[in-house]
Amino acid sequence: MPSARKAGSPGTDTIIVCYDGSPQAAEAIAYAGQLVPGWRAVVVVVWKPVIEEALAGPLPPPATDPADVNKRARESAEEWAEGGAELAAKAGLDPEPAVLEADGPRWQAIELVVEQRDAKLIVCGTRHSGVTAALPQALTGALVAHASRPVLVVPSTKAAAERLREAEHERASRHRVARAAAGVAGHAREKAAAARHKRT
Repeated sequence: MPSARKAGSPGTDTIIVCYDGSPQAAEAIAYAGQLVPGWRAVVVVVWKPVIEEALAGPLPPPATDPADVNKRARESAEEWAEGGAELAAKAGLDPEPAVLEADGPRWQAIELVVEQRDAKLIVCGTRHSGVTAALPQALTGALVAHASRPVLVVPSTKAAAERLREAEHERASRHRVARAAAGVAGHAREKAAAARHKRT
């Protein structure tokens, strides 16, 4: 009879990794591998199909068949998911690619998988210094606002460097303001001392 694995050990817990084929998403996968090596990582790619009814109306019909567009979109999502799973394996995770078709908001499709797999964490990447996703920009913010599990937003190398520069600039500005204030206060003390000396 196989022995039971201890909770929290490699192979017992699952994370959801949002992936879109971007370098930022790849960096998030690499970080997740350092954070929880050996854990199951469901690498999800979310795509939204083109709805034929939405294209009906007074405008001329589209030049491309929506069914063909959807087929290519799903095939691309499958390729991305497989590529993300390969990256996750190289990062030391136990990967599983997953392609999610979203009829509504993308975060809801991810949340459904989170609940089904009892995932402990959702991992996303960012491009910029703000909370903006490597995936469609609103997704990370929507996950942070609505997900039932913790969301780890991993800044890209570029975003992290931008944040460091911004923090250093802010510290330097505060230091200049403090020095200027100290100079004004010192000058005021000198004037007050001079006035007292003159009176005596």
